[in-house]
Amino acid sequence: MLPSPTSPDFPAALKARREMLGLSRAELARRAGIHGVMPRRYEEPDCGEFTSPRADTWKKMHEILYPEFTVSASGQLDPPESKSTTDTSSVLSGARSLSLAEAKAGLAITFGVDIDRIEITIRG
Repeated sequence: MLPSPTSPDFPAALKARREMLGLSRAELARRAGIHGVMPRRYEEPDCGEFTSPRADTWKKMHEILYPEFTVSASGQLDPPESKSTTDTSSVLSGARSLSLAEAKAGLAITFGVDIDRIEITIRG
């Protein structure tokens, strides 16, 4: 999931997800109904015209980049319904890798907390 537009992780997460899906900036802009220069302004903090998207633009880009998540009638992002199973091998076989930024963003939205409050510990 995309981090909050005000998160310092947002620009890199937006660019990484867009590139992972093979979308150009122009294509993302076209699909989101925004001016063609805006994705660059969202992705490059060093750009003199760097800015964060408005909430409605963030929502459009999120729907394009993460179609597996839907928006409920209340306007909250809802993950797809999970299927409970005791066989974790079937869950892992369908899983994809996430960056830490994507994992933190998803957890922040799921639990309704600020992304900066999420800490991930990996034990191996």
